[in-house]
Amino acid sequence: MQNNVFNENVDYLYQVQTDLEAVEQLKKELAEYKNQEKNLKKAIMAEEKSIQDEIAQTIRKRKIEIEKVYDDQIDANKNKNRSVRAKRDKAKSKRVDERVSIETAELTEENRQLQVEMKTLFKAQHVPSFCLTKMFYSLFMTKRFLEFLVLLLTILITYAGIPSLMYTLSIHVFFKGSRNIPFLCTLTVSLTLFVLGFIYILILNKVKIKHYDTLMEGRNIKDKIAANKRQMKAIRNKINKDKDDSQYGLDKYDDKLAELEEELNQISQEKQDAMTTFENETKQLLTNEVNDRRLGKVEQMKADVENMEEHIAVLDEDIQNSALAIANNYGAILGKDFCTPAKVADLISLMEDGTADTVSEAIAAYKGAGR
Repeated sequence: MQNNVFNENVDYLYQVQTDLEAVEQLKKELAEYKNQEKNLKKAIMAEEKSIQDEIAQTIRKRKIEIEKVYDDQIDANKNKNRSVRAKRDKAKSKRVDERVSIETAELTEENRQLQVEMKTLFKAQHVPSFCLTKMFYSLFMTKRFLEFLVLLLTILITYAGIPSLMYTLSIHVFFKGSRNIPFLCTLTVSLTLFVLGFIYILILNKVKIKHYDTLMEGRNIKDKIAANKRQMKAIRNKINKDKDDSQYGLDKYDDKLAELEEELNQISQEKQDAMTTFENETKQLLTNEVNDRRLGKVEQMKADVENMEEHIAVLDEDIQNSALAIANNYGAILGKDFCTPAKVADLISLMEDGTADTVSEAIAAYKGAGR
């Protein structure tokens, strides 16, 4: 049988070539199906991820929309609360001022009378009107802490600020370009200090000493006024510290604030209930809606994958059977090395060009050529 095969002509090799090419074609088809299967599985994974992303995005968007509805109501409630509270504070402040005015009315009137008394006294004693000022008493009849501060600041300005200013003006304005600038500057500063000191001593002698008794009466009146002001300040502080607002007639504001607080609690509870419903029911409904709309495509793609897998299994089995048949029918005779489409084609070429007439001669010629 083997000898008969080796004596076969080129038609035998044609049949071998056809069978080998059929197997190669099955292998190409199998590779194509496997590639399609691979791409389809990737597409399924991408589609499933896209579905999950859409579900997550839809749930997140709907949750934000629901929260915004209630948050807007809460913000509006808080704005109303701030507005009512501001009106309440304004009304309370007004009523507190009225209460302070009432409780300090006697002290206020006493201070007014004291000021009139002081003006009348100074006028009757021909004391200059500038002696009524706080500045005069700070500079010439210093007694209280704030007056000492004013006196200290005045001394600093007089003996530091004004001389510095006059010195600067002398250099850059009054005596600019003069050869005797140092002397002229020193003279200007000295004259300035002399004039200021002269004015102070003049007022001291012509006013304070001359009207000392009247000025001391004025001091006593100012002390009474200051004492009354301290008492008025104490009364205001006491009223401000009073936590009982019932006397100010703020009930309508308190009722409105309580109503807004109740409304805020109700909105907060409704929001909590809505979010609970969303978590327990709405999320699943949104998920089902997306799945119902898009899972059909995924299921069809999975069915296509199953069909491909079945076809691949059939092709794989056909390839195995064909390869086994080739091995049994041709491999045992031609040898495994010659059971390839390329080498069979070479053998056919050798027989077609007349180099060999039989299969055995073609094999010998192929080997003799050193291929």
